[in-house]
Amino acid sequence: MTRLFSLVLAGLTIGTAAVAGYLERTSPTPVPITIPQPPEADDLPPEPQPTPRPASDPGRKLSPKEAVAGYLERTSPTPVPITTPQPPEADDLPPEPQPTPRPASDPGRKLSPKEAAEYQRTIAATAGMVQDAQAIALAQKYGLDIVNLTWEDTGRYKNSAVGPNISDMTIQVGFEDPTTRQFQVTCMPVIRYPNFRDLTCDLDPRDFTLLVGNHHGQPLRRVSLYDFLAHPRSYLTNPASWRGEKHSLLAPRDTRVLVSAQACFLPIPKSGKATFNPVLFNYQSKKGDPAVLTILATREGTSVTIIDNERDAFRSGSVWGQRLFFNANGQRASLTGERESDFVAKGGDRTSPTPGAPGQTSGLNLVLLIQVPLKQRTLPRSKPPMVPGIAYESKAAGMPAPRASDIENAVIGHGDLEGPFTEIDNLAIERDERFPVRVTVQFYKATSNGVATEADIAAIKANIERIYAQSTDVGSLVTGGETGRVTEYDGVKVQPTDWWEDFWERYEASTGISRYEAIRRLRELLGTNFRQQPVCELYLRDLLRSAGRKHPHRKPAS
Repeated sequence: MTRLFSLVLAGLTIGTAAVAGYLERTSPTPVPITIPQPPEADDLPPEPQPTPRPASDPGRKLSPKEAVAGYLERTSPTPVPITTPQPPEADDLPPEPQPTPRPASDPGRKLSPKEAAEYQRTIAATAGMVQDAQAIALAQKYGLDIVNLTWEDTGRYKNSAVGPNISDMTIQVGFEDPTTRQFQVTCMPVIRYPNFRDLTCDLDPRDFTLLVGNHHGQPLRRVSLYDFLAHPRSYLTNPASWRGEKHSLLAPRDTRVLVSAQACFLPIPKSGKATFNPVLFNYQSKKGDPAVLTILATREGTSVTIIDNERDAFRSGSVWGQRLFFNANGQRASLTGERESDFVAKGGDRTSPTPGAPGQTSGLNLVLLIQVPLKQRTLPRSKPPMVPGIAYESKAAGMPAPRASDIENAVIGHGDLEGPFTEIDNLAIERDERFPVRVTVQFYKATSNGVATEADIAAIKANIERIYAQSTDVGSLVTGGETGRVTEYDGVKVQPTDWWEDFWERYEASTGISRYEAIRRLRELLGTNFRQQPVCELYLRDLLRSAGRKHPHRKPAS
């Protein structure tokens, strides 16, 4: 049993089913059909207009003035004619090129009800991979797991789900039904090593390459992660938003950074495009006092923002966290993904500059999500703060029998501009040197039906292993005991003994329910040894809320 999110899957509210992890299997979805739309009326070339008849046209009656002029012309010497090139008639002009209709999955294009329903099925089928017993079994065969929330921690207690600096990451796709206007947010599947063990490796930050220049709309150039950390203000649109005196993110411990790798799936039909956001929630961060800064690196550039858990959430939906955006010259834009085959067919260049990670030869589908720990003004307590409970939804309807896999690499870009990009938010931030920088290497994959074969899983495992193979320090900082690795965080590594006492105090204060009633509920759900379970505060609060809904008429114990 682990943190809440790894157990919250398609359409289920946290409860006993989330604890058990038994979820309905979702079948794949038919590939959506992209229906080209005719060009709008405003996009059509103007119809040719009839040319006015010349004055000498015998079919036209002359005015008296024109008649006199014609008489003089006939009786005067004839000048040498000068040939003036005439523009071609309207009928002779080549037709103007028409705009290519946007694919059905393009959020900038209004979908028909049929297209919307088809794309919703693509989203549901992709999200349903976390419920597909066959896909899960294949992943486990290679030592991997399929989840819709990953644990990307820079500091976690030994053999625990909690710690002094922990973050949850999701890949979220938002979609508004054009008929009902209902907005849904769906978390996409990720294949990685299991969350609790959290297999990581240590690598030199000089071996990671970032592309910079997008913050000012300039041509991209390469810098190492090490140099980026040393001079981060050089890569901000608004360096003045970083208050205070310390303007470096580099710490003496940064001879190595903590690294993990994963494959992320996007719902992309043929000739389609998905718009999405990596979303991060840090348990220690709060408004005005962030515990981490993120660096998001793609083939189009690098974007920096602090995580305060307050900004840039989806306007509705049942999922949470702070969305990460691309910085397009000071404006924010969500990320997009399209199939590599479509990208190349449209003239895309496989050899264009990309970010780089050790052991990775191509970066069109590569995203680096980098967390830099920050000092907080008020040191957080040793457990996560109380935060609202949520449930992740993935509503997969009944679908036909599975078809062949159509998984391929996704090329990552960015979409429409959505407003100003926030970087440091006028805060005086400072690097917390107790914790390592964490780099999450993401390989993005396109699928329209969520079907994965053993060959697909084997290829993903090979991609992931290429990252770990570059390091001599590979293992778990959570379950591996005292490792001696430079990326071990500095501080107490055992879950505090007063964790439960502090939890009960806050729980009673916020809910009005006594600890005795809560303990009774937890014993029903988790057993009498619930205190030995690897849990976190958010998980417990949602579990207790779920139990309370099952017994709405039961009065709390006094």
